[in-house]
Amino acid sequence: LKYLGLPGVDLLDLRHFHSAVCEAHKIDMRFLGFISGAHPASKAQTELNISLDEVRRLPRIDAMSDVIGDNFARVANQTSLAFVKARALGPYDVINLDLCDGFSAQAPGSLDNSYYEAFRSLLALQARTMNPWLLLLTTRADKPNINAEVLKKLLDKYISNLSECTPFREASRVHFDIETEEALVAAVCKPAGLLPVFLTGLCKWFVALALEHQPPTSVELRSVFGYRVDKGAEHEDLISLAFRFTPTFVPAADPMGLANQPVAAPDEGTLATRALKRVAKRIDADKKLTDDSALHQSMIDATAHLLGLARYDVEAYKVWLQTA
Repeated sequence: LKYLGLPGVDLLDLRHFHSAVCEAHKIDMRFLGFISGAHPASKAQTELNISLDEVRRLPRIDAMSDVIGDNFARVANQTSLAFVKARALGPYDVINLDLCDGFSAQAPGSLDNSYYEAFRSLLALQARTMNPWLLLLTTRADKPNINAEVLKKLLDKYISNLSECTPFREASRVHFDIETEEALVAAVCKPAGLLPVFLTGLCKWFVALALEHQPPTSVELRSVFGYRVDKGAEHEDLISLAFRFTPTFVPAADPMGLANQPVAAPDEGTLATRALKRVAKRIDADKKLTDDSALHQSMIDATAHLLGLARYDVEAYKVWLQTA
């Protein structure tokens, strides 16, 4: 299994994935991590070196696994170390982008340090695989972390689906009480209305991008979890989404018409409608843990174990929980 992610200098994400997937299901893993904050002679680099050595020594970890001191966003630049390394080790079975600064906070248009361009470049690398793969995306989803120009583009696409796709319009009416452009504009003026519209629009961007591939790739949103970073937030402001990308084998169109039998390609409206319905079923993780004390305790225990593996003070963590 090939994994690409942004694990942090303690490599907690990698440790957790190794325990939950590799050890549990007896699967070997090769990983590539990006950490922009680590550089030679820094404390972060020292911590990273220790953690990387520990993780590489774990069973079922491929010797070619690596973590580089570069920004994931530079995957868009084909002369960068980030791109060269990603191309060499890809394509990937799991891509985990834990972007707590917000996937959509940046204005579109720039090459370097653009998550949009980086993902588009990474998607081109993924076109080499014949197998389904997962994208795990964590992003801020409150208004200050959504660029106004990006939001406008997402709303424009939402509006076009309302007018052109009856199933999408009906699902939007049922789940979000939105079936016209006027209702959409009114909804995004309120935090509770902005969240589902933004998430649906973001899913539609992934769908549209994947369908441009030849052959097209189908995209399914499998789960949506929300958390609160700002305790005063009206709704979840940090969202984790899990997408399944499935390559298709739809032949390209023949411009000369010698091969002209019709083929059924994935439909953007159908995929967008499914994504909207999944967004409507998003789970509030804070509420889930508050309502289920047994689950809450099991998450605390699992986190404490993981922190211990990464040389954190577990007792200090438990004390912090009592005051948080």
